[in-house]
Amino acid sequence: MIRRAYQWVLHGGLNTKLVRVFILQILAISVATVMGVYAAAWVVEKVLVREALNGEAEHFWSLYAEDPQIALPNTNNLLGYLAPVEDLYSLPGWLRDEEPGFRRVNHPDGDSPVIHVTDRHGARLYLVFDEVQVSSLAFYFGIAPLTAVLMIIYLLTWVGYLASRRAVSTVVQLADLVRNFDFNAADFDALRIEDLGNTSDPEVLALVTALNQFTDRLQSFVRRERNFTRNASHELRTPLAVLKSNLELLRQVRDEAQAQAVVERMNRTVRDMEALVETLLILARESESKLSWSSVVLNDLLAEQLDQVQRAIPKADVRSEIRAGGLLEVNAPERVLAIIFTNLLRNAMNFTEEGEVNILIDARGVTVKDSGCGMCEADLERAFEPFYRGHDRSNEGYGLGLAIVRRLCDRFDWPIHADSEIGEGTQIRVEFPRATFRPFRKAQ
Repeated sequence: MIRRAYQWVLHGGLNTKLVRVFILQILAISVATVMGVYAAAWVVEKVLVREALNGEAEHFWSLYAEDPQIALPNTNNLLGYLAPVEDLYSLPGWLRDEEPGFRRVNHPDGDSPVIHVTDRHGARLYLVFDEVQVSSLAFYFGIAPLTAVLMIIYLLTWVGYLASRRAVSTVVQLADLVRNFDFNAADFDALRIEDLGNTSDPEVLALVTALNQFTDRLQSFVRRERNFTRNASHELRTPLAVLKSNLELLRQVRDEAQAQAVVERMNRTVRDMEALVETLLILARESESKLSWSSVVLNDLLAEQLDQVQRAIPKADVRSEIRAGGLLEVNAPERVLAIIFTNLLRNAMNFTEEGEVNILIDARGVTVKDSGCGMCEADLERAFEPFYRGHDRSNEGYGLGLAIVRRLCDRFDWPIHADSEIGEGTQIRVEFPRATFRPFRKAQ
């Protein structure tokens, strides 16, 4: 029975469980109170009345031993009868057959009085106790207070239920909010958990805060997944097309030198695709804990990246140079730095037909400056948007673009700035607040 009641309480929602708990509590209190009333009545009848009648009988027999003519008890609630044991015919008929003891009997009037029968000195004493008035007193001084106490308990239970329901109302609202949220739509603006945060309950406030953090994290997951899918589908399309066209060209080429050039373009495309995939995977990660961090001297890294970009995009009319007043050392994942500056240098080379592409290294960061076509103010404002190419679309390429470079810089808290002017060129600066700079010693 208890197990079924427990299962019944656990079934349903939190509000339903709360109602059932208080219902069971009220039932338990009611049953306990009723059993207490019956127990009190039993104690009154079986113990208190019996002891009182025993005392009355002992008192009468003690007086009877001194004076056999002593008057029998005759009060509003107690009536006494006395007759010789051998001759009981003087007694009322409903008492003649009653043996010594304590019991309840049926009266011809329909009542059920309590009798106490004892034998002494050859006589039999009947004490008939009418407990009607005593029961009335017991009601007023016993049952009535118990009923009042029961009503107070019911009232306090109801107040407790209201307080408990109010305490869990935020949890119920949270459950309804999450239950009705459409995760397929992924509209996290509709999941307004912050509206439920105004509560003085620290446990509920902690729950709301945790759900807010979970929502932000989930939204970040969804955003990264969308960006990864969008970037991969967009950026891989061009190198795959290059590979496909070169494969077709390779089937038709008969000259070995020309075939070797085609193979080299394909190898370069594959390397670019590897760098692209690695970058997309870095951007898709939640944290940088799995990346290999090391102390990187940017002077050496930039020299290597500039050499690779010059080989990949050979332009005889574009001069390039690294200018540094010292060694700039950064503690960061080397591959991330290589991706950022490879794309900045590739972008500068692609949009500079003749002139200069210079790298300036100072104590606070690195500036990549070109003398290419430049950008107008409107293009500069949107330069870091995904796949925005501005006014000059003649050089499509398949690099990651400034948008992903910005995302990498934001990911590692490296401020990035851009400045450009039409016909004058563009310069993009990446700052490293926690870098170490060692100036070169001046020649004596």
